[in-house]
Amino acid sequence: MPYRQTTVAGLPALSLYTERIELVAVPGAGARITHLRLRRRGREWLWRNQALPFVLPPPESPSSPTAYVDWYDHGGWDECFPTVGACPRPGVPDQPRLPDHGELWHARWRHEVLTREGVTTWRSVTECRTVPAIFSRRVELNEDDDSADPTVTMQYDLRSTATEPFPYLWSAHPLLNVQPGTTVELPGVSRVRVGAVHGPSDLPVDTEVVWPLEHGDRYTLPASGGWAAKLFARAAPEGRAVVTDPLRGEALEFQWDAREIPWVGLWINPGGTGPEGTPHYNFAVEPCLAAPDRLDRAVSDWQVAPILRPGEARTWRLTVILRETLS
Repeated sequence: MPYRQTTVAGLPALSLYTERIELVAVPGAGARITHLRLRRRGREWLWRNQALPFVLPPPESPSSPTAYVDWYDHGGWDECFPTVGACPRPGVPDQPRLPDHGELWHARWRHEVLTREGVTTWRSVTECRTVPAIFSRRVELNEDDDSADPTVTMQYDLRSTATEPFPYLWSAHPLLNVQPGTTVELPGVSRVRVGAVHGPSDLPVDTEVVWPLEHGDRYTLPASGGWAAKLFARAAPEGRAVVTDPLRGEALEFQWDAREIPWVGLWINPGGTGPEGTPHYNFAVEPCLAAPDRLDRAVSDWQVAPILRPGEARTWRLTVILRETLS
């Protein structure tokens, strides 16, 4: 798998590519992936926030509790750890709050590109500052033959450097470039729990509702409606989510092992956030280790947050398949 240096918004970037797919990332922006696409068709799957200039985050921790949304919510794919929503530290409320969208988007990552036996791996690792742990992600593009759909494999490794156990959560955070009529399938899931709501909605927070939110076996993203919601589901044993663009005949499929990643979040945003007059329209499939987005609520309210013990290591894997035609 070849790779090359490039730029995104004038910032140094890395392109990993095969004959059929390309992934572009800005390593200095929290290892954020900015582009994921089939090269021949050109369909860009990752959403870009046109309302914010793309700039690198500061090396220090943000002082503003809304820094991510105000200045660094650029879209694309980043990772959230040890929380998604800003919140007090469970068990130690006198310490500084955990930052919005976690710490990885502004972490000091170390990066390396390794090539072996025809496979190129982009590995990123950081020593966390908000919790005592080492977090790493490895990204590989796979293309076995012309008949199989190309895939991106992401492996995550977490190791405690603490002397005491602590709770945590992780969530993938890929904001997708979608439009009304895009469909979403969650095979094996029949109910979801409401984590958060923005704007007028008939979805009460912390309640369970039937999935899909309408008749049929899939959810269809609506026209702009001025609302947004974050939903969570216990993953089926073979975790799977499929986002399909019926106009272009392409689909993005997420696969994972529910024994490793027991939850999946759905961010449905048909115009419920963003600048006045030009609201954002995006969607996200977010496999995650716990729910909801705030770690303190995952510990006390939903009681599902995992615990990392001193010296313990944990590994999980997520695969993304770029399908060129409807199955």
